[in-house]
Amino acid sequence: MTTEDENQDEREQTSAFAHVSSPSNNTEISLDILDSVDQSPLVGALVGIEWEQSDSLTEENAIRKTAVLGQITSIGMRNRWHEDQTFKNIVKTQGKLPAITKLQDTRTATLKVGGCFVQGEKQYRHGVLGSVPATGSKVFVLSPRFLNRVLDPCKDDLFYLGKDYGGNINFPMWFKHFGTGKHGVGEAYHTGIFGKTGSGKTGLAKMLLAAYGRHKRMGILVIDPQGEFSREMEGANVGQQGLDIGSLLEHDLGREVKTVTLEQLQLDDWELLEELLTENRFFETHLSIRGADNIRIARDLALQYWRSVGIENLNTRSCAEDTLKRLKKSASKIYKTRSYRDEFVEVLDGLSGRNGLDHGFKSAWQRTMSMFEGGSNKHRVKSLVGDLVATNSDSKPITILNLAGSARHARYADSLQKRIISHIADSIIEGSAETLGTPQLANTLVILDEAHRFAPSGTDGRDMDAGDKMLRADLRRAVRETRKYGVGWMFISQTMMGLDTELLMQLRSMFFGYGLAFGLEFRRLQELAGGDNDAMDLYRSFRDPHSAMDDESKQFPFMAIGPVSPMPFSGQPLFFSAFNAQDFRAANGMGAQKSEHQ
Repeated sequence: MTTEDENQDEREQTSAFAHVSSPSNNTEISLDILDSVDQSPLVGALVGIEWEQSDSLTEENAIRKTAVLGQITSIGMRNRWHEDQTFKNIVKTQGKLPAITKLQDTRTATLKVGGCFVQGEKQYRHGVLGSVPATGSKVFVLSPRFLNRVLDPCKDDLFYLGKDYGGNINFPMWFKHFGTGKHGVGEAYHTGIFGKTGSGKTGLAKMLLAAYGRHKRMGILVIDPQGEFSREMEGANVGQQGLDIGSLLEHDLGREVKTVTLEQLQLDDWELLEELLTENRFFETHLSIRGADNIRIARDLALQYWRSVGIENLNTRSCAEDTLKRLKKSASKIYKTRSYRDEFVEVLDGLSGRNGLDHGFKSAWQRTMSMFEGGSNKHRVKSLVGDLVATNSDSKPITILNLAGSARHARYADSLQKRIISHIADSIIEGSAETLGTPQLANTLVILDEAHRFAPSGTDGRDMDAGDKMLRADLRRAVRETRKYGVGWMFISQTMMGLDTELLMQLRSMFFGYGLAFGLEFRRLQELAGGDNDAMDLYRSFRDPHSAMDDESKQFPFMAIGPVSPMPFSGQPLFFSAFNAQDFRAANGMGAQKSEHQ
């Protein structure tokens, strides 16, 4: 147990910078800042008060040492003499008031109570601030040693994404897996990362991937529509913090990382095949069929034959030739007018000439049908999802699904990505529901980058087609239903207002980078932060990382809300500056095989 002398040593590392003032209550404590620190940067600093309170109202309960922790979000200065109009006339001529200017300045701050820890017989535990510290109680900037002592019961769960905003202390956070048992939270929750381009959200997302990647029992699926995470695994440096997420996951944390490209994905959905044929105008462009009804008849005839062949066997020369033959035999069903029918038959004969299939038709056929072809290097969506949500595995994979595709997918890439994500959402709902009644949860995290593209809010005037509406409905359902089975979703987006409101309201932890301090975005942010004006003023003071004079002075500040720290801020926002790669590894012991979270 820590002795009083040791406590005194800790306090001496950071002398008191303020004292409790009036008025104060159990949620907001007024502070009078000492003149000796009037030039110290305190905004964003983690601070604390140590005082004593009883366990309860009964006399026999012991007096317990209590640590009240919080973060300074704003500092005010007043000199009432400078506010007097008579003295203002003196100031405007002399520039100051002798014996008053500066000397009569009073600086104040408000400490919004975040964590409250009560000392037990051996260690601190979470408690409740049941009273108010007396005026004159000393307030300290937290030292790492003191903070470590208070958080010692949960030290194995601590993880660090950055330092307290404006300070130099590693901000304690925790990211537990969604299962039960050691290092588990016992339930899933959803997360959002928001910020303009260049705000550092990609770098923060990689750090969060590492934070959850420590837990080998946790499956992780990264849906990567732009290929950023996939390029990271190939050694490219994406983002500005310089964090090599591939090396970190595979070598430092010992995780199995599986990267699946669009070409390696075996699609198995007939509706998706039909959508792709419609999207790339297969029947119009390559078979020269005109008229909506004629196209529909030809498509239905082709699909009827293809279903008898099997979706994984479509990418063959014989299937392509037989399709042309069957359409030729059914030409009278497609066209009632003889001249059109004869013209159509002539087109089909040209596509299957003596020298084999027409090159353009053959390329178009392979471009579409190869995505449904089986093979040893192909992966079905349901199989990938099954590996992640399986409850009997103590070492689940991290799967990065690269949906960026190649140039040959460019024509229908957007539609293809949306349909695949919809299929993934359905598969996760189905797969996670199978864990009901089993002793373990699905314990899976799904990360969706560029989320505003796939679940738009609908408030920006965009006309949504049937496919977009279906995808948004699937994501809404997945977010609502899979959490209880142990599946959490993480959405990465450049905008809050562009993301579907229902998804936004389901988020329990959120990180906000630079660039959301304007218009409707800011009003929504203010609502999520509980209307805390001081916190909003601090957020608005965030500097654009790209305005830094050099790389060394570049900072990536974030405001966080939710259960991301053992300091339960009761819904209060917390502020930190994200690490660069070197500091991130050092703070979290990366490189020392810190992967005991299994």
